[in-house]
Amino acid sequence: MIIPGEAEMDTADTRTLGKKRLIVYIAVAYCISFLMMIPMYIGKKNGVDLTQIVNAQMCSPAAAVALGLLLFYKGEKRVPKFFMTVLVINYVIQLILGIASVIFTPAGAVLKFLPGGTSFWAATGSSVLVICSVLLWIAYFVAGKEGRKYAGLSRNNEGKGLFLVFLFAVLFIVRNIGPLLLDGLINKTMPIYQAQYSELVKNPLFIPALFSLLINYPLTIIAFLGEEYGWRYFLMPIMQKKFGLKLGVILLGIVWGLWHIPVDTFFYTEDSVPQMITGQIITCIFLGIFFGYAYLKTNNIWVPVAMHFLNNNLIPIITGSFSGDVLQNQHIEWLYLIEVFVLDFIFFGLFIFAKEYRGRKKAKEATDA
Repeated sequence: MIIPGEAEMDTADTRTLGKKRLIVYIAVAYCISFLMMIPMYIGKKNGVDLTQIVNAQMCSPAAAVALGLLLFYKGEKRVPKFFMTVLVINYVIQLILGIASVIFTPAGAVLKFLPGGTSFWAATGSSVLVICSVLLWIAYFVAGKEGRKYAGLSRNNEGKGLFLVFLFAVLFIVRNIGPLLLDGLINKTMPIYQAQYSELVKNPLFIPALFSLLINYPLTIIAFLGEEYGWRYFLMPIMQKKFGLKLGVILLGIVWGLWHIPVDTFFYTEDSVPQMITGQIITCIFLGIFFGYAYLKTNNIWVPVAMHFLNNNLIPIITGSFSGDVLQNQHIEWLYLIEVFVLDFIFFGLFIFAKEYRGRKKAKEATDA
């Protein structure tokens, strides 16, 4: 088993350290996240907004990777310690705020700061995300070329990466809007959908929401690196080394999907938990294939980070809700999952047949931008 950052020195000692890092990863990303189901259950029962706990979980995979580096590679000068420390501190604060949101919020109490309404704790957590994202950018440049390369943070193949991010955005929008338009053509209800999207474009919030993506991305980067640095950079090479490029990325999608069980159970739905978990696994497998394809093609972790950001932030815009609340308390039918499987496979899953997933190709050597 080769842990990222150790391929060039695959000795007995480094393999032992690699196993320790993997144990830390499982403990932080999984064990803590699943233990948080206890306060989530209490909070759900009391009508408390659980957004802050969800935000904390997003930051756990990267924090787990960072903690492993800080604990077991103290003597390695190439480790960007400032960068890793920011990841860990941000997660700890987010976790504390998440627990506090359940303990100290009166049942059903919500303090509205924004038009859509958000809890005091979620607003505080978002502020911490912004501050830590700024610190993360500073730490990124302080790390230097060698530190970024060692930690898998180099901005390789940026032109190719920008094209893939644009391609993902197009595929994502078509995948979500296309079936509705097709239904409109078949059932001759196209004027209804045309009117809906016409109203969406005319909505005074539409253009500002699109521009806000450019601002929010760098200011919330730590949350989306929080997942991708764990899944794509750290765990994907391990899974692919053990199971092969294709099976490895599929199993990673299952592992990623199961990691969502706490939020699937207490946040995304109230009345269709089995369907939500199943749908989450399907989505994570096929999105994971595309994200993995982009990462293998560019050797640039920031490419799937940008894709993950768009995946989470485009839905509120294209649905016209302009609020993350659209993702909460969903109702999922079993038959709908067939549509999800087919569409996700067509738009993202077919990339499993790309040349990047053939054979047992080794990761490209990192170069800094």
